[in-house]
Amino acid sequence: MWALNGRPRAADRPAWKGSRVNSAVSIATALKDWCVERGRGVSLLCVAILICAAPAAASNVVFTNNDVRPVINGGTVALIAAGIKNNSNRPTGTLRLELWAASQPFAGSPVNPPPMDFKLAQFQLGVLQSGQQYVNVGSPSLPLGTPPDGVWYYVVFLTEFTGGATDDGFTVDDWVTMPDTVTIGTPPPPSPPVQPPPTAAAVEYYYASWGFYFVTALATEIDLLDNGAFDGAWQRTGERFTVWSQPIAGSAGTCRFFSTIFVPKSTHFYTPFLSECNALQANPAWTYEGIAFYVALIDANGGCATGTVPLYRLYNNGMGGAPNHRYTTSVSVFNEMIAAGWLPEGHGITKVFACVSQ
Repeated sequence: MWALNGRPRAADRPAWKGSRVNSAVSIATALKDWCVERGRGVSLLCVAILICAAPAAASNVVFTNNDVRPVINGGTVALIAAGIKNNSNRPTGTLRLELWAASQPFAGSPVNPPPMDFKLAQFQLGVLQSGQQYVNVGSPSLPLGTPPDGVWYYVVFLTEFTGGATDDGFTVDDWVTMPDTVTIGTPPPPSPPVQPPPTAAAVEYYYASWGFYFVTALATEIDLLDNGAFDGAWQRTGERFTVWSQPIAGSAGTCRFFSTIFVPKSTHFYTPFLSECNALQANPAWTYEGIAFYVALIDANGGCATGTVPLYRLYNNGMGGAPNHRYTTSVSVFNEMIAAGWLPEGHGITKVFACVSQ
């Protein structure tokens, strides 16, 4: 049991190691009281005494190891610490163990000391002289506060009286965060799994009579071509690549254009580049059909980010009397088209045009 004045009886004090309490502390306290009683007649000597007697945080008062824990039993808790040591060169203020519930892991930031969320219990110790330490500290059973329903991080703080503006004037010296969280009330539902961004298959077709390639990610258009639209002229090549059907972070919308100026042939063109998109929208020879899908742009070195693959764009250089472009992620297809006289339209070194989903 602890005495009413806050000092433990000899049999109940935590064990500590070090020299005995310096009698100078009692002398300084008596002189301070004498100065206060003098009221307005305080001398310069008294001012100095009062300043010296004012509480301040010790520079290095710590738990000697991480064997610090609350032992909870129903509505009570005992605060346990294997050791507390004053490594500074002067006495501490009054020390205290405090149990707090934090909504986030306590990282020791200067902007996040107690008072933080909810104090659950506290146990006052005493004063340690320089070099002294408590060993095998164990509080009696203390009333345990209860935070609101939720998931909490329990933290045991070693605090010291400094006369500060918060936490009854106590300031943090050290702390240990408990390894497991504590759930109060009904556990919150688990976070929904992160859904991958929606994608679509861009399917390639070939018109043999024209020597033209066409790609589309529109399900309705794919269905029409697969079911013989345009007298079955457009046939699948077996090539495809994966695009994003909705914008994601870092993606660019791919503008789709159509032109019939090259009769009897017609052609489509895709670009994720705003400059090309704006130029063709201003050109009456091309009809803007909207955003077809989304791709990622290459980096400064002509590469693609993790989780994406290179997409190449090749131009037929007007062969056959009309422009046509082929889009592929296949290096072998790229090389075949280069050998056939098509021109790459991508990064000067890597030849990559854009990046698509893996």
